[in-house]
Amino acid sequence: MVASNLRIWTASARREAQAGTQPAAADDFPFMRRVGVAMFVLGAVTLLGTLPLPDPDTSDHPAIKLIAGLLGLGALFVGTVRVDRRWIVRLYVVYGILLVSALMAVTRPIEATPFFYLWPMLFSAYFFSRRDVAVDLVIMWVTLGVALFGFSNDPMKQVMFMGVGVSVTLTAVVVTLLRERLTSVIAQLAESSATDYLTGLLNRRAFDAELQQQIDRARRSGLPLALALFDLDHFKRVNDRFGHAAGDRALCAFGALLVQDGRSGDTLARIGGEEFAVVLFGADAEQALGFAERIGRELQDSSAGRELALSASAGVASLGDAEQTPSTLLVDADRALYAAKMGGRRRVAVWDEGSIRLGGPLDSVELAFSAS
Repeated sequence: MVASNLRIWTASARREAQAGTQPAAADDFPFMRRVGVAMFVLGAVTLLGTLPLPDPDTSDHPAIKLIAGLLGLGALFVGTVRVDRRWIVRLYVVYGILLVSALMAVTRPIEATPFFYLWPMLFSAYFFSRRDVAVDLVIMWVTLGVALFGFSNDPMKQVMFMGVGVSVTLTAVVVTLLRERLTSVIAQLAESSATDYLTGLLNRRAFDAELQQQIDRARRSGLPLALALFDLDHFKRVNDRFGHAAGDRALCAFGALLVQDGRSGDTLARIGGEEFAVVLFGADAEQALGFAERIGRELQDSSAGRELALSASAGVASLGDAEQTPSTLLVDADRALYAAKMGGRRRVAVWDEGSIRLGGPLDSVELAFSAS
């Protein structure tokens, strides 16, 4: 469940890194459109720019002009049609491969024409999955063979077929693997930046972003949302008496209890030294109160074999009017937490429309772990 709390940071990146899945870039349609337009325009300009150069056989110039025009039409389509469907963008690659193969079939001599295959294949390798790249490579090999063996009289066409096919395939494979490696590294960095290294819960930075998203989600759906803040009482005494290693184990044990007791989809975070936060989507203040009190009872149930006892105070606040922001919700929950601590600790307080409702003391809440 902790992993689900990291979804806004790592889920997409992890899916990208897996073979056969689609990279994040494949959903960045504006960027893909800009790259597609640039490639088609540059292709057309390059072809037209070669026509004035010395050429022993100019019979292919009309066909080259036609292909340049088709590249221009491709640029016009990509630049003007706002697409948000991946299969349409996939057509850019297939269209580019077919045009390069047509160019291979008509140019005399072929010379540097095979280099153009790199353009659509690099686009495919960067933006799409291994499966898509494999399909595009098959299309390239087939159309390259048709162009060479069906239309070309070049005596070196067998060598060219193997050389071009293998070179472009190797380039596409290397770029795909590099992109996947980079995606994996980015996912690891994102997880590290979002996770508290000690407990595995979200850290404060990631929690702030997730709280904003959960509030927006609650506003859209009309469902309730509550925030519970927990603070381990007199935690400094734990570090002073048993050492920081024991204190770290206490924090880990409390975080594990939140994970065990929380629902799927709850946002769990360590937002301070001994302070924890739980965002309960779909829960009102009373349900959040019950959750906080249940944490106390279950902590006591886990007291077998303990050497170190800890108590926890909690403050609860629920999302109110449309003017409430993440910071004000945090302030409300923090006020309730402060009231719980001032009221004797080992209890839960609820911020309720500007007033605080202070609950009775919970049973002694103790964590089961060794202080040694």
